[in-house]
Amino acid sequence: MRRPDGFERPLGERAEDAAAHDDRGAQQGVAAEVREVIRLDALRRRRDEARRSAAEADWGRQARPEPRRWALSAYADLDDDAIAEDVHAATGEQGAATGAEQGDAPAELPPERGSHAQRVDRAWRKAQREQRRLDRAEMDDAKREAKAAKRARARKERSEVRRFTAPRRRQLRVALITAGGLGLALALLVALVWSPLMAVREVRVEGAERIEPAVVQEALADQLGEPIATVTEAGVAERLQAIPQIESFRLDVVPPSTVIVRLVERRPVAIIETDAGASVIDAAGVVLGQVDDTTAALPRLDGVEIGSEHFEAVATVLVSVPAEVLEATERIAAPTPSDIRLTLATGQTVEWGGAEQSPLKADVVAALMATQDPAAAAELDVRAPEHPVVRGSSASTGSP
Repeated sequence: MRRPDGFERPLGERAEDAAAHDDRGAQQGVAAEVREVIRLDALRRRRDEARRSAAEADWGRQARPEPRRWALSAYADLDDDAIAEDVHAATGEQGAATGAEQGDAPAELPPERGSHAQRVDRAWRKAQREQRRLDRAEMDDAKREAKAAKRARARKERSEVRRFTAPRRRQLRVALITAGGLGLALALLVALVWSPLMAVREVRVEGAERIEPAVVQEALADQLGEPIATVTEAGVAERLQAIPQIESFRLDVVPPSTVIVRLVERRPVAIIETDAGASVIDAAGVVLGQVDDTTAALPRLDGVEIGSEHFEAVATVLVSVPAEVLEATERIAAPTPSDIRLTLATGQTVEWGGAEQSPLKADVVAALMATQDPAAAAELDVRAPEHPVVRGSSASTGSP
């Protein structure tokens, strides 16, 4: 049977073992106390952290924290931390001594943070740094709020300005749109006017009876290829004044490229002797050219100069006489402006008198010619158109 440990050793050894066992028990008790202190310290720290979190949450809900109150709370926390550190320091020293005696490694303890004054100073600097941080954050928030308020005020002012200036801006917008539309239309018009598509390519002549259309077209040949908008009546009149047979004209522009010239020709009414020979004239005394087959039957003026008073009276008669009477007249003489005489191709004479009442005299002459025998020499006196006289025939006097 084996003996228990220690009974085989001497008594002195057994006493040393008992002492060592008691020391180990004391060390274990100290370690247990240290662990308990550490646990309590951890609980206290968690409690303090919870309080600090609640305080920070309350501070976030407030408009502005009180720096001094925060500093006092920091000092309150510092007192608890100091107590815990003192306990740690005491237990750490005792444990270190016991471990040295036992030859064991010392237990890990929190690092020493200096004296109480140093800790107070560090806490004060930390509180200052935190306070500065909070002040900067508050200042930044204030600046952001100020900027936001400034932007909101600017938006409000712009909104008010827009509201009060809306009619004016509407009028300005309408004016700008109108001006832009007119400018665009003008630009398009100018571009269209000067475009080759709007150039003159055809000159059409209408109303020409005794004038060849080619003569008019040749006079206007320089207008071909020009912008149709630049063709004016003044320019056409300047080019057509070299053609005496044209009394007047009307110009019609037909886009995109046609110009129509509607002529009113001068009416040839008489033949007069000029330096160039027998020439045809109209009632205004304009020489229309030489006598041809179409104008050979016109009456000739005897002793009547163009531009004189005699011609003015004769011209009135020529305008009033119907075409059939004018064609039947061979000569017209006017010794005086009030003594105009017509000699018909049948040999009859017409005492016209002055230029007054020429339309009525013309109608009476036409009626007398229709009732008288052209073979009989007769004199038709219409100086008093209400009472015409026929001489040299079987008829006496009377109205037709």
